[in-house]
Amino acid sequence: MVAYLAHLSRQVSVTLISFEKTQDLTEVRLLEKMRSRLGELGVEWIPLRYHKRPLAVSTAYDVLRGLTVGIALTRIRRIQLVHARGYVAALIALALKRLFGVRFLFDMRGFWADEKAEAGHWSTKSMIYRIVKFFERRFFESADAIVSLTEVGVTKFSSLGYRIRPGVPIEVIPTCTDLERFSPGLKDPNLVAQLKLEDRLVIGCTGTMSNWYLRQPMLDCLAYLRSHLDNVKILVVTREDHEQLRSDARAAGLQDDQLIITRAAFSAMPAYLRLMDLGLFFINPCFSKKGSSATKLGEFLATGVPVVINEGVGDSGWIVREHGVGVVLEGTGTADFESSLKEIKRILSDPFVPHRCRETAQMYFDLRVGAEKYARLYTKLSGLRVP
Repeated sequence: MVAYLAHLSRQVSVTLISFEKTQDLTEVRLLEKMRSRLGELGVEWIPLRYHKRPLAVSTAYDVLRGLTVGIALTRIRRIQLVHARGYVAALIALALKRLFGVRFLFDMRGFWADEKAEAGHWSTKSMIYRIVKFFERRFFESADAIVSLTEVGVTKFSSLGYRIRPGVPIEVIPTCTDLERFSPGLKDPNLVAQLKLEDRLVIGCTGTMSNWYLRQPMLDCLAYLRSHLDNVKILVVTREDHEQLRSDARAAGLQDDQLIITRAAFSAMPAYLRLMDLGLFFINPCFSKKGSSATKLGEFLATGVPVVINEGVGDSGWIVREHGVGVVLEGTGTADFESSLKEIKRILSDPFVPHRCRETAQMYFDLRVGAEKYARLYTKLSGLRVP
């Protein structure tokens, strides 16, 4: 969100309320660094403590605190528009709309209630699920504008049975990438030497490999590609438990000398992505993921790296197929790996793929374009003059 604010704060006055974990609030140096960075952008930041347990009570308490701050700000600063990212923030925005008539931008970030149910955290018959769905209807029916991460997500709105008011703008803004940071380039020779990747075809994974990501099928596919392509090295850059990941990789048939697992600061990620000739990730293709946009897709493509992904997650499959920037598997079993091998080899041998990847990232995932879409919504909703 900070990257968006760097663009938006040049055009409008922004106050940011966020809920931060207790551990993060104790990191005084990092906290002050963030406050200073936002201050330089002209953004006033009000970080509130996030409470996790007990779930319903702690969430209600956080909403009440956020609402109290929001009421004070709305009165003092004559706030015209509240941009709510996610469902809990939308509760506060909806209340402020009812109390003061401010405009309410519902930036939904996916189908949260269904995501919780499909992850096994909530039952669709539980009280918490029903309460969230009750408010979800209010968000959709009261919002002055709605932002979805995906086009596919928008097509599912009608299946929810909600009455979105005629004329309410619905904008698709995927999880975007800073294309100035994530850009194509030569492989860093020092990193190549350090990781022993000389003259290797590097297939890589980055970031999270659990939760919604299909960890074992991903490792199974990496093992399959390792055995069916020449001179392959697998590179995984993640903060997850390396020992457990290595154990899971062995179960998939990847030996320790075939796999490099490391971690890197976010600032170093572009250099690590440039080491890769092919990126890979699979996500559970359930209903809630129709509204999801994986950050790593934009990052891979922005650095010129084609991808192997699975079908059924947001707009990713369509984008990859339409622009020839990777391979989309119908499923995540051995038969799917086998049927995709010829196409993967073709992608790897196509010298124009990196250029197509970059062009596709510019078309769909450019942070500046995403910020401009938000700015236009701000203008439409609040009447602010945005240059």
